[in-house]
Amino acid sequence: MRAVAIDRLGTRVVVEGLRRTYGDGSGLLPTDLVIEPGEFLSVLGPSGCGKSTLLRLLAGLDRPQRGRIRFGDRVVCDVERAVFTPPRERGLGMVFQDLALWPHLSVAANVGFPLRVAGVPWAELATRVAEVLRRVDLDAAAEKMPHQLSGGQQQRVAIARALVARPSLLLLDEPLSALDAALREQLLGEIRSLATESGVTTVFVTHDRAEAMSVSDRIVVMRAGHIRQHGSPEQLYHDPADAFVAEFVGTFNPLPAGGGVRAERVRLIDDDTGPAADEVTLDAIVRAAVFTGGTYRLRCEVDGAPRPWVVPHPRAPDPGTEVRLALRTADVITLAS
Repeated sequence: MRAVAIDRLGTRVVVEGLRRTYGDGSGLLPTDLVIEPGEFLSVLGPSGCGKSTLLRLLAGLDRPQRGRIRFGDRVVCDVERAVFTPPRERGLGMVFQDLALWPHLSVAANVGFPLRVAGVPWAELATRVAEVLRRVDLDAAAEKMPHQLSGGQQQRVAIARALVARPSLLLLDEPLSALDAALREQLLGEIRSLATESGVTTVFVTHDRAEAMSVSDRIVVMRAGHIRQHGSPEQLYHDPADAFVAEFVGTFNPLPAGGGVRAERVRLIDDDTGPAADEVTLDAIVRAAVFTGGTYRLRCEVDGAPRPWVVPHPRAPDPGTEVRLALRTADVITLAS
C-alpha cells in the first residue's frame, strides 16, 4: 500500500435503544453504542449474535423496530419520529462478504459506479477513480475485468469502490472470510492502513477473534443480540466481563474453584525445576498433544476443572503422563457471576 495523507475525519456514530428482531428470535435486542470519529471498531461474535443486523441497521439496509441512529449531528434513523435516511444518503461505504462486483464492468468502471450513479462529472469521476486505485495499488489493473484478478485484487477493488465516494463511515461485513489465511492477514493489515490514512470511521464485523484482536482500536463482543462487553483488545483479553467473553477472545483455562487463567500463563514443571515462590501447582494428566509449529499445545485433564486445559510446551509428553502445572496467582482472572 502507498502512503497517503489523511484527507477527512470520520463521523461519530451514536446508537440509542436500537432493536431489530426476527421471527426466529435472532437479531439485535435494545442496544446503545457510541463509535468515535476515526475509530476502527470490530464487532465480534458467533453466528446469529446480531452483529450483521447491527451493520445492516447502520447502513440503512434494514429498518429497526425501535431506537435511533445519529451520524454526527445528523439523525439518520429515529423510529418514534418516523425518520429514515436511505443508504445512498448516509455518506457511507460498504464492503460485503461476496464483494458484489459487476462481472461485465472493468475495474475502473466498478470503482467509479457509485460516482456515476451520484451524477459526478466525468472529469472528476476519472480523477477520483485514478486516485483511489493508486491508493490500493491497482492503477495498473484499471482496464482489467474482475475475472482476470486474484481474490486479493478483487477484494481491493471492493474496498476502492467503498472509498471512492470519500465516506465518513466504512462498514465491512466479514469481507475476508472467503480468502485463505495468509491473504486474509495481508489484506486485513492493508484495510486497517487505508482506514487510518483516510481518517474514516470503520465498523468491521467478524467472527474471527484473531482478526479483531490484531487491528481494532476497540472491540464489541456480542452474544444472542446483546453486547456483552466492549473495550480495547487488551482490556477484553486481560479483564473479560464474563466466561463467554474470556473464552471468545482467547484460550481460557477454567480453575476448579472458579475463575481462570490464559493458556500462555500456565507452564509444565519439569523434573529438575520446581514452582516459583509466587506460583501454585495443580496435578494433571496429559491426554493429547498437537504440534502448532515451534511448540505443542497439550490437552491436560486437571483434577476438578470443568474441562481439559490447553498448555503450551516445547515437547510432547506421551498421553497418560502425569504432570504438574504451575501458574501465578496474579494471573488468575476473576469473572463476574
